[in-house]
Amino acid sequence: MNFKKISCFVLIQVVMACSNRNIVTEDFSKVPQAGVAVKPSLLQHLKYLSSDRLQGRKVGSYGNKLAQSYLVEQLAEKGVLPFGESYLAPFSIDGILKSTQGNNVVALIPGSEYSDKFIVLSAHFDHLGGRGKRVFNGADDNASGTAALLHYAQILKTMPLRYSVILLFTDGEEANLKGAKAFVEQNQNILGNIILNINIDMIAGNKHTKKLRYISYDLDTILNANQLSAYTVNQQHALIRIKKGFRQGFNHPDNKIKWQMASDHGAFYQQGIPFIYFGVGTHNNYHKTSDTYDNINHPFFIKAVDSIYQQIIFLDRNL
Repeated sequence: MNFKKISCFVLIQVVMACSNRNIVTEDFSKVPQAGVAVKPSLLQHLKYLSSDRLQGRKVGSYGNKLAQSYLVEQLAEKGVLPFGESYLAPFSIDGILKSTQGNNVVALIPGSEYSDKFIVLSAHFDHLGGRGKRVFNGADDNASGTAALLHYAQILKTMPLRYSVILLFTDGEEANLKGAKAFVEQNQNILGNIILNINIDMIAGNKHTKKLRYISYDLDTILNANQLSAYTVNQQHALIRIKKGFRQGFNHPDNKIKWQMASDHGAFYQQGIPFIYFGVGTHNNYHKTSDTYDNINHPFFIKAVDSIYQQIIFLDRNL
């Protein structure tokens, strides 16, 4: 970042008035849960991506390329096809003395009803790299979101959404959102068909993390008032607490962050594309060498991945 248990979703019945769009009150007991049978692989993804071997995944580095290879390998193994001719979408980061090549990893899962309309699920896989013998592993930031996207790829491949899903693993997020901006620049022809961006960045927190937070933009242009209300009710029945907005308080570092541009959703926001961004905000391990696999909140992370998945399902059914 530049920054109760439910086994099924509660059926939501909202009386529609003065609206020609109905809320889909789907029985979520029929929807595969994000954590069933694949939690081990979810944690394995996170552990590998935040390991010392990847050297902090700085854009252009050897460790970053290892991360790219891992993502491509996992997507191909799951039978998820690339978006375009190749999984890798290169772009350049121009510096004063030299340029650095980054590579987004982009895949596509066609929708069951609207193959030409897209939900973009995004997460950045790059981080800060290392300094001397110190490695900034970036377990929460953002191996957590990257692992979640791989996890969703496995599920959505077997049970696609109504809308086509672009899985966008961005590089260069820590370099002023370069990867997300490159995706937008390289795909001008489909921007009008992108219904929503759901961006996931830092969802594992630290040992004390208790809430998943989010912000959104222009949801009222794709959901009516009753659907928005139902979406909020759905969040209240999630595995963990989901709160709109980030922490506020005297001299809290979150107060100084411009959250609409704090991560890759910013590139979509600049294009007027609705987005939802899920994260936990800053914490004591943010951008430090202590952001390691051992220091994240493992139970919270698993529940966050499940909870976001249910939000994705609800949105897909009601867009």
